[in-house]
Amino acid sequence: MKLVKLSAIALSASLVACASTQKTEAPMPQVVAQPAPQVYQAPAHPYAMPAAPARAVVSAPEWFVRLPEDTADMMFAAGTATSVDEQMAYNKARMFAEQKLIETMTARVRSLTKSYRADSGDALNERFEQTVQKTANGELIGAQRVDSRATHDGRSYKVYVLIRYPLGENNVLRKERNQTQARKESELRAGRAHQDLNRVHAEDEAKQERADQQLREQIGPRPEPAKSVNTSQTELKLLDVDNEEYKRKRDEALLKPHAVIGQITVR
Repeated sequence: MKLVKLSAIALSASLVACASTQKTEAPMPQVVAQPAPQVYQAPAHPYAMPAAPARAVVSAPEWFVRLPEDTADMMFAAGTATSVDEQMAYNKARMFAEQKLIETMTARVRSLTKSYRADSGDALNERFEQTVQKTANGELIGAQRVDSRATHDGRSYKVYVLIRYPLGENNVLRKERNQTQARKESELRAGRAHQDLNRVHAEDEAKQERADQQLREQIGPRPEPAKSVNTSQTELKLLDVDNEEYKRKRDEALLKPHAVIGQITVR
């Protein structure tokens, strides 16, 4: 019985040894690289549109995202604009920045709000309206461009502009303008004062002349009456006519005092 068990164990050990021998002696599979499949590419069209260049994403400057802090001496504003012309982009960006400065200094906002609510049984109707009007009017003298940045994506320019506006005595241009305006006003006021002085002087002279004339009429010598002219002794050249009745009437009229003879020549 023991002999049978030993032979069975030996047989199983030999089978395991054979199996391990066969496993180690088996050839390893070889991996062969397969060629990549070729994709068909259509030939390029001879009149195809040119490919658009890739636009680079440019971040805004730090002073545009967060403006410098305003102080008692100066204010800041920033603007941005795009255009196919670089100078036009700069002009638009500066205009937008100056517009923000004017709105900050002189903006007036008017708001009108209307609210309506109606209850009809189970339904509730509600309506809300709001109108906002914003106006700004002012002038900027001495605004300065302190920083700017321009980018070009192959088609258009994008420009960022930072504007600084000096306040008070720091604004030299506004100070000079105010002084020039004050000089003009003083010159105009001096001219008006001189004109008023001449007018008052002329009125005084006219008033004095009227007073002197009235005094002469009251206490001055009276003018002598005009002497009558003797028409008989005055040599008159009368028309030579043949009408005897006209001559008689003319002679009678000449004998009257203050007689006047008029002659009219008709051509």
